[in-house]
Amino acid sequence: MINITNNSDFTLYEPATKEEVIKIEEEFGFKLPNEYKDFLAVTNGLLTNGTVSIFGTAEILERNRTYEVQVYAEGYVSIGLRDGDDFLLMHTEETAKEVISVDCGDMNPINAEPFAEDFIEWINNGAIDPYELVENGEEEQELGRLILIEPPKNGSSDLRIIEKAFDIQYRAFEILKGYKNVPFVLTEDVVIDEALEKIKSLGELGKLLKVEKIMNKL
Repeated sequence: MINITNNSDFTLYEPATKEEVIKIEEEFGFKLPNEYKDFLAVTNGLLTNGTVSIFGTAEILERNRTYEVQVYAEGYVSIGLRDGDDFLLMHTEETAKEVISVDCGDMNPINAEPFAEDFIEWINNGAIDPYELVENGEEEQELGRLILIEPPKNGSSDLRIIEKAFDIQYRAFEILKGYKNVPFVLTEDVVIDEALEKIKSLGELGKLLKVEKIMNKL
């Protein structure tokens, strides 16, 4: 069941008529996926605040004809776009549920990437672009260096606790040699937010550590 009418991130339209859907299927010469037709019965197309748009009856015909989707991606129909230049494809079967993403300039399903396992479930959950989430997550991760600012009282035993917490046992020998010469860089390229959480979890030992943001090199 489509449940999207209360989503403020969506731009919705009047539902498609049965006649409009039948006409599209006649033009194509195949049946559209039932889940996509259920979507059209709620809104004849959809725009999100993100990178995704889902075609209505007019746009699906125009896009598939212009890009000859049925020639280059036989057995598939494009039902939407992501990021302006990737088509969202579904199998031309009434029971189809899965959505895949392929570059408009390629159109070969062999080179497509998985996008959504179930069209209706994905729509109901906000029609979120999974690759946008990955890209944003990568952008938000700031890297820094972990620095020992005071030698630990218990020497090597305290160092082992720190090394284990930050998974830097491979540097144990170097650290043991240099830890008394503070400030001493224990490791580079730690994710700052994660490192700060680990420092907090170390209690008193954490007070011997700090994270310094790595400045971009010009």
